[in-house]
Amino acid sequence: MNKNFWCADPAAAAAALRAQYPRAAERACAIADDVCANRFLFRDHWEMERTNVPVQFGPEEKDIDWALIPAGDPEWIYAMNRHTSFVNLARAWLLTGDERYAQKYARLIEDWIDRVPLTGESRNDTWRSLEAGLRCENWLRALELLAGSGVPGAALRQKIETCLRQHGGYLAAASNTFHRLSNWGVLQDHGLFLLGVYFDRADWRQLALSRLDENLHHAVFGDGSQWEQSPMYHCEVLHNALDVVLVGRKAGVPLPAPFTDAVHRMCRALAAWVKPDGRLPMQSDSDDMDARDLLAAGALLFEDGALRALAVDALLPENLWDFGPEAAARYAALPAGPAARGSAALPDSGNYMLRGAQGAWAHMHCGCLGSGHGHADLLHLDAGVAGEDVLIDSGRYTYVDSAIRRQLKLPAAHNTTRVDGEDFSACVDSWGYSRLAVPLKGEHRFTPQADYISGLHLGYLDRGAVVGRKVVFLKEQGLAVIFDQLYAAGEHLFEQRFHFAPGTLAPAGDGACWQGRRAAARLLCLGDGLEQAWSREPFSREYNRLEEGAVLTCRRRTGGFNWFVTVLSLDGDGRPHPLTAELLPVTRLRRGDTLPDAMAQAVRIVKDGRQTVVVACHGEAISEVDLLAAGGCEGYGKLLVFTGGCKRGLCLAW
Repeated sequence: MNKNFWCADPAAAAAALRAQYPRAAERACAIADDVCANRFLFRDHWEMERTNVPVQFGPEEKDIDWALIPAGDPEWIYAMNRHTSFVNLARAWLLTGDERYAQKYARLIEDWIDRVPLTGESRNDTWRSLEAGLRCENWLRALELLAGSGVPGAALRQKIETCLRQHGGYLAAASNTFHRLSNWGVLQDHGLFLLGVYFDRADWRQLALSRLDENLHHAVFGDGSQWEQSPMYHCEVLHNALDVVLVGRKAGVPLPAPFTDAVHRMCRALAAWVKPDGRLPMQSDSDDMDARDLLAAGALLFEDGALRALAVDALLPENLWDFGPEAAARYAALPAGPAARGSAALPDSGNYMLRGAQGAWAHMHCGCLGSGHGHADLLHLDAGVAGEDVLIDSGRYTYVDSAIRRQLKLPAAHNTTRVDGEDFSACVDSWGYSRLAVPLKGEHRFTPQADYISGLHLGYLDRGAVVGRKVVFLKEQGLAVIFDQLYAAGEHLFEQRFHFAPGTLAPAGDGACWQGRRAAARLLCLGDGLEQAWSREPFSREYNRLEEGAVLTCRRRTGGFNWFVTVLSLDGDGRPHPLTAELLPVTRLRRGDTLPDAMAQAVRIVKDGRQTVVVACHGEAISEVDLLAAGGCEGYGKLLVFTGGCKRGLCLAW
């Protein structure tokens, strides 16, 4: 059985990395230098919980406390015992030929084996089944990368393999209902599969594949999105699943067809979920991470040019280690279809990514919560342009049960709406919720000129209220028109929040002007009776890193139907374009009457001298034969867009 799991020639991969990505090579060596000094900082590309403050131990291996929990966050002990540091030592040896990296690896792994035994207590920290599964990949990768170094010697290799066999027995027994659905199951059974290949244990291979197949059957929606509603955990599961496909094919192990189909669908879902620059939205428990290496890996494994279109033209560093530089020609030959760069819907998970000119984009979520990693973000909208975020999700920051953990999970940390100052979903601790709003997925339609998405939820049904959101995205103009609705009897306070990315922000009476490094944006909040307030609130682009940003809160108190109409202009050339917007009355031509806001609203937008009229119906406006009219434009439908002198109009919903 082929035990060359990843690239055929690691030395060639190292040479390609030095030539193509010198900064990545320098970073790997810098991490290895820290490890040689017994200083640990976890910042690998796919590190699940990154750290920013290094932990320094004494000069000897015996000075390392493998079970340390600095700052009260157990995620540090988990990262420490996944042993990405071993892989970085092995890469640094290949990149430089410096024997001290290989020797440090040997001393560290032997120290860990000697001093970190599997016990009933260690099953909860250093030997969690999740870490045990991840360790298998990192140990085997390090062994493969160090194959030409003479390290480890025969005695230490035997010791390592004895410990790996212990891992295999442990992982084979570590499975319950939790693992059948959670990302844990995939991460640990990926490790078991690798051990089955390495030791030629058909029983471990088949057990792992059976579990992996079942997990993806339960956990991957029809649209390919992983159920936990976190793009980052989708990627963690996808990395492990793709690795099973890669290693299984190289080893000649038959893989279940439903499993490989689910992995391919996950790749396609990731392509739909990412921003135009290949980065993840900070949805739920996710960091701002570049996912293009996974798209490139999927493109190679499934010969899928659509995935390559969303990745890059050349293999990325992780791809070089996995596939070797020899895969570059095969990758370049894949036809990269431009259609893949357009707007996309994940209707089962309720995620919609709208993409327009100059890299403008908007993302909305209206779907299930998705485990404890999910946030209370129904109807949240984030947006950006030209590779810069404008409106952001507040991220996760920490898993430690705390006020900041709960604050970042709740609706007010998202660009959505609230009623009467209450949350539509409520969390009780770091992972649990006491009340969950029911999402009602709406319609969506994508056209070359404009896109439409909508949704509602029932989080305020106990207050006799239902909230909804409609978004129209005008692709060429870089415009998003947002209609928010509160259907209710009696008086209620309707609240809308917008969290801005770092940049230069100038509040205006009707919204704000935002200026980034190479992009600009304008937010207009329309209508009378609005109260606006600005605040500074926390957000987190990566685990363990907290920042503060500007937040605009709009409120309107009224009886019966309540609403917001907002226009967001996204400009990718670094300057804000001339923009005006006004609300228009909507009439029925035959009847000659003007419809109330609860039935229909319209807005006229003029950007760069180009006029667009958008008409949105919130109720059944036509009971007989009639046409709607607004601003001199006439048509039929529940969502109409008129441009170019109000020709016949584009209908996006009926």
